[in-house]
Amino acid sequence: MSTKLWYNEFKDDWMWALPLGNGRIGAMQYGNPNCEQIEINEESLWSGRKIEERYHASPEALAEIRKLIFEEKLKEASDLARATFLSDPPVVRSYESFGEIFIDFLDKSPYTNYRKELELSEAIARVSWTKSGINFESECFVSADYDALVYKVSSDKKPFSCRITVKRKRDAYTACPDNNTVIMNGRTAYTASRLYGEGGEGMSFGAKLKIETDGQLSADHDFITVTDGTYIILRGAFSTNYDAEKFDIDETADYREKLNLCLNKACDSSYEQIKSLHIETHKKWFDRVCFELDAEDFSDISADERLDDFRDGKKDDDLLTLYYNFGRYLLIESSGKNAHLPANLQGIWCHDFNPPWGSDFHTNINLQMNYWPAGCANLSDTEKPFIHFMKMVSTFGAETAKKLFNSNGWVINHTSDAFGRTGVHDSVDCGFFPMAGPWLCLNLWEHYEYTNSKQYLEEIYPILKGACEFVNDYLIEDNHGHLVTSPSNSPENEFYYTDTDGIKQESMLTHGATIDFQIIYALFTRTAHACKVLNTDANFAAKLETILSKLPPMRISERYGTVQEWIKDYEETEPGHRHISQLFGLFPGDQINENEPEIYEAAKKTIARRIENGGGSTGWSRAWTICFYARLKDGNNAAEHLGYLLKNCTAYNFFDIHPPFQIDGNFGGTAGITEMLIQSHLGTPDERIVELLPALPYDWSNGKIKGVKARGNLTFDIEWAQGKLTKATVTADKNSVLMLKLNSRTGLPNEKQYTIDGEILKAEISAGEKLQLTF
Repeated sequence: MSTKLWYNEFKDDWMWALPLGNGRIGAMQYGNPNCEQIEINEESLWSGRKIEERYHASPEALAEIRKLIFEEKLKEASDLARATFLSDPPVVRSYESFGEIFIDFLDKSPYTNYRKELELSEAIARVSWTKSGINFESECFVSADYDALVYKVSSDKKPFSCRITVKRKRDAYTACPDNNTVIMNGRTAYTASRLYGEGGEGMSFGAKLKIETDGQLSADHDFITVTDGTYIILRGAFSTNYDAEKFDIDETADYREKLNLCLNKACDSSYEQIKSLHIETHKKWFDRVCFELDAEDFSDISADERLDDFRDGKKDDDLLTLYYNFGRYLLIESSGKNAHLPANLQGIWCHDFNPPWGSDFHTNINLQMNYWPAGCANLSDTEKPFIHFMKMVSTFGAETAKKLFNSNGWVINHTSDAFGRTGVHDSVDCGFFPMAGPWLCLNLWEHYEYTNSKQYLEEIYPILKGACEFVNDYLIEDNHGHLVTSPSNSPENEFYYTDTDGIKQESMLTHGATIDFQIIYALFTRTAHACKVLNTDANFAAKLETILSKLPPMRISERYGTVQEWIKDYEETEPGHRHISQLFGLFPGDQINENEPEIYEAAKKTIARRIENGGGSTGWSRAWTICFYARLKDGNNAAEHLGYLLKNCTAYNFFDIHPPFQIDGNFGGTAGITEMLIQSHLGTPDERIVELLPALPYDWSNGKIKGVKARGNLTFDIEWAQGKLTKATVTADKNSVLMLKLNSRTGLPNEKQYTIDGEILKAEISAGEKLQLTF
């Protein structure tokens, strides 16, 4: 299994740095032999503070907007919506860089024998080089057990000297209280603006470094000098006064006390003890899954060269397994272990004070995509911060639902932050998306399906029900007797229409975008099933079923035979738009599937038309395309777009490029690969149907994957040869019935402990036991 990114040259570029983390703390190690630089992030360090969002909404304004939309006066409706729904202030503030650690080596002579690597299976970055006849080696990792960053650099017993500090470009100061300690303290400051609102001071934060060495230590005002040491061990702690349980700053919290507790614990243990425990802890996450393809081994070639070769057309299937492993690694390091907040647009790694899109929580696909691989790639526990996020924003969103729409339940639109804002941000055109909450609920539900925890379902049921209550109040009857959403949009895409004066216009606002009804279907069917499982709210479940029967059906465009994106067969202004929202029902939903052949064929035409017109241009959109083709059982096209994802949307450190860096593409690509090998979305939540190798590409003729999950909390190890399944081992957490869909790649197993019902193989599995099938 390929688990190592390595490089033989140093580049002074953040997009060449190597990501480390423990969920709460992120680090980017540059690997500079002259002056090592490690950028630090801490998940809670955001600009701003909790504020009260102001709106100009009223029931009368909403009624007028809906009336104008039904009259096809979309410009007038859009103008009124912009004046009505946009939050004040309209933009959320940003996630920020915490600061940077510098280890400045005093010898600036040329270096040779350079190598930098990230071992994914250990979550350790290593750098080695030779300078002035001295061989150097360094290791860096972020310990979850000690909640601290640890860095060690050593020479082959020959002394060297360096200076060590931690700095932030603004809002902080650095000092050295003694000869082996560096501290940094700060408080975010932000200016007033029309977009962001009032200025002021926000979160307090601090860092503390302890230096261990066999050399001489001396302190200046903001750095420590190590003279003639053969090794240096740096232990670093980082904290803020943010309270994740309140989604707010806690002015009574003493972050300095947290720093001292972390460092005292770390300093009481040896480097080898900390490292050994770090590897042991990390492997409990990372080693759950092993993915291998029968491919030529190019591990002796650096990662950047391999990526360049791949772009030039060289076949390197092992690079795909490395990419897959990297995606799982990023989810562990940004949302597993010690994380309290979910992975944002950049996971946990941020280089700026005003990063693209604020490195916020984007909820019209991006946050959802971050967690697509969590269940299937056996990382459901990385969703814990996301689940907490949902509990918080559903509480805050109840007030927003009442103020914006005079509705029950709760709502969130297309962005949020560490303070849980739920209003309409940036612009009404793009920022208005009240179906974000119901979509996020699908992620909540998937966690239930992959873990089989009834206790968890009881915990999240109020969130699901609240989202349903909002949708119930938001739907209105149209002129055809259907219940529709209004206003509505298909995220970020526009269409042409002819206004009442016969003039061709463009609009993003309408009623009844197709994605809305697909999301509502997903939410209502799952919430109704939750009522059954929990034996509660039978009348509410029946009400949801009634509403579902009144939604408009999915329609097929008369122009192109594609799935209509809106309730009318509008012509989109961008036929190659990055969002392919009308295919939500294909993935991550399940409403569009092979059991409905007409709409399934229309879905094929939809994605083909998008791609023909330049679609999939961003990293996350390309990743979504992989997932679509996996669900369409088209492995060769899925593999082709996986190739495009690496060639066109992957940096040399394997970060996804939107552009710029945006981590969702990494996670979406990882989910897409898993979907190519195992699917379990069909059937019912009581009896999910598992299909193995549903979209196996021709080029992946031999391989194996161990530890992947199917819904129902079934764990699979599968092997295949010459494009055919040869072995499957299934483990269940409780007595279960495996329902395995047979296809051209499976055939019948040699074992006889099963029954066949059409194309479905049924076999009983006892709790904790392994069912082995050979083919």
